Amino acid sequence: MTEPAIETPTPEGVAQAAALARRWLPDFLAGRRAADDVYAPGASTWHNIGEREAEILATPSRTRSVEKGAELRVEDVHVKVFDGGWVVQSVAVGTSPDGQPVRIPSCLVVTMRDGKIARFEEYADSRAAERLFGEV
Repeated sequence: MTEPAIETPTPEGVAQAAALARRWLPDFLAGRRAADDVYAPGASTWHNIGEREAEILATPSRTRSVEKGAELRVEDVHVKVFDGGWVVQSVAVGTSPDGQPVRIPSCLVVTMRDGKIARFEEYADSRAAERLFGEV
């Protein structure tokens, strides 16, 4: 077994992450992709549902769901910044395209590389997500 990596934060790293989180968060809450300049080349997203990783798409998954007829908003948003990124705890609520109620608690870990977003790791309630996305 390898030794766990324990990183020591720096005030500069925390400030850089907080500034980028403040730029990115309004677009996330609105279900839009943030400006291209916040993303590092090859930025990716990983989801615990299906354990898949892919390059970040131009259209966020929540936006794609709304385009299919879902009505969604993000509530109970809590952001915790650390040196190198931030964590967003939130709940997506609304209705699925077929009118069923949706409530998906999630945790999104955002990590940075060279001052830009490099990776998202999304941990969501898979049973709740089934109502929106179908079988996962």
